[in-house]
Amino acid sequence: MAVAKKSRCWWFVQLIENLPDDWADQLHGLMLPGCYIVHDRDLKIEEDGTEVPKKPHIHCMVEFGSPVVASSALDAIPSDFGVAFVKPVPNKVGAYRYLLHYDQPDKARYEQDEVSHMAGFRVNISNVYNIDFRDVYDLINELKITNFAALMSVLVEFRPEYVDYVSSHVNLVKAYMTDLARCGI
Repeated sequence: MAVAKKSRCWWFVQLIENLPDDWADQLHGLMLPGCYIVHDRDLKIEEDGTEVPKKPHIHCMVEFGSPVVASSALDAIPSDFGVAFVKPVPNKVGAYRYLLHYDQPDKARYEQDEVSHMAGFRVNISNVYNIDFRDVYDLINELKITNFAALMSVLVEFRPEYVDYVSSHVNLVKAYMTDLARCGI
């Protein structure tokens, strides 16, 4: 007997024209952590080779407190959305990158502020953008930042994609900045 696949995260795609007018409110009303984006700049190639716009559609990811089967995930989506199936999300960071078309140079690029988060959904944005210590190192040295508070102010204001990395590597970043100050560089 086959065991049904379970996953904590599931996602679906649906054309905007097939959704009710209040679809965004309904998604937020689910009170499930998740996120969605409207893809309205995607193109497709017709049989004659011409590029034409794809119909606007949403990609939506929902996250459950524990692994659930597809039918349970599908049951959580409002029936008037007309969603026929959901797919498991094997990697939340990779799925988020797809929402942005981050690794899709042949597709329209979307920005992080175009993604709507629901009910406390979290993804490590530094991982989404592949931020590591080299990026923080370059920024500190380029801007000659001398203290941690100044660094965090710059990050929150101008480089929010760095915040998750620095927040989870505070000791490393502070130690580097302290040693840099001691050397007088």
